[in-house]
Amino acid sequence: MVWQYERWTYPEPVDDLDSPKLAQHIESFRTLKYLSPAYWPLGQPREDLDILVAGCGTVAAAAVARFFPACRVVGIDISQTSLDHQDRLRQRHGLANLELRRLPVERAVELGRRFDYIACHGVLHHLPDPGAGLRGLTSALNPEHGVIALMLYAKYGRAPVYWMQELFQILKLEQTSADVGVVRDTLAALPADHPLRPYLKLDAFGVGSDAGLVDMFLHRRDRAYSVSDCLALLDGAGLAFQGWDNNLFYHPDAFCPKGSLLRDRFDRLPEPRLWEAMELLLGRISSHWFFACSKDRKPETYRIPWDSNELAGWIPLRAAQLASRQGAAGAEYAMAGENRPTVPITAQQAVMLTQIDGKRTAGQCAVAAGLSTDISTLPDSARDLLRMMFRTGYGLVCKCR
Repeated sequence: MVWQYERWTYPEPVDDLDSPKLAQHIESFRTLKYLSPAYWPLGQPREDLDILVAGCGTVAAAAVARFFPACRVVGIDISQTSLDHQDRLRQRHGLANLELRRLPVERAVELGRRFDYIACHGVLHHLPDPGAGLRGLTSALNPEHGVIALMLYAKYGRAPVYWMQELFQILKLEQTSADVGVVRDTLAALPADHPLRPYLKLDAFGVGSDAGLVDMFLHRRDRAYSVSDCLALLDGAGLAFQGWDNNLFYHPDAFCPKGSLLRDRFDRLPEPRLWEAMELLLGRISSHWFFACSKDRKPETYRIPWDSNELAGWIPLRAAQLASRQGAAGAEYAMAGENRPTVPITAQQAVMLTQIDGKRTAGQCAVAAGLSTDISTLPDSARDLLRMMFRTGYGLVCKCR
């Protein structure tokens, strides 16, 4: 596999982090910024985090170092060619906070450091022993507050890719330029309604480059994970599951209306089984993006107190806009956002939504909305709105801002 990433460097290298080739993907390197309230609901441990980008490829560590200049960033990879590309980015952008090392993730402990945040996206599923790789990263994670962000290929939504991989094995294709040409011809010959076509449009770095085609279709080692597989992998590495990057796809709120027979069955399920059921229902989750921490970390530092009045003192953050229309029975309200499904809410919840400003506590918002007279308690309608925002990816809640 080392040979593959020396010959077929992936993602396709760029000479500048402002390259148009990265424009539609660059936000993926800011995950730490967007999900920090979910990683550390009680507050980020400090501004100058120690960050490890494990399996950094040609660009990831440099991008993270640029976006978070106050942090100390280490990028590790098995491909010296990839690291050389990142070194050129380091020099071009003056990234004094970036260190690059040729090292497999299994041996991360050899860095001799404990990291506050580890990003490992698209790596473990290519290892001979993913569990050993994750245990290696766990050994380098700060056990008190460290967070590890992971991405693994998903078993069901990625199925069309594996059909193609099997086809190319039958054709005895190798990682050669000529055989990459055969892959291109095959993709061009696919019927318009082939199940792979929608997936190709969603590919994170596209399949326009030869390296992208090799990585997707001609990789020597490629394992996919179901929800339960992801949880088992974490457990075997001594990690506790914290959350999904995008809760929308793992909860029924935006897909099954309340009161329906199906929703009633979903609502009876404990969370792990609910996530499994949603993966099967949607059938289009092609990769799982999630985050975890050491089992030694105190749960109260990252678990949201949904069923306690303590929630009234937490600060809701919203990404939803309020949508309304005149229906047959009067005004109807919903949470809405760009490229996201609308989620119906009640008139009371609509008023509450407009009060959420990222500064006031949930209790203060409920009082401002006229739903409560006591900022230390939350009425059910307010609590249900916050939970629905969280489960649909329209909001987060944290203790301090």
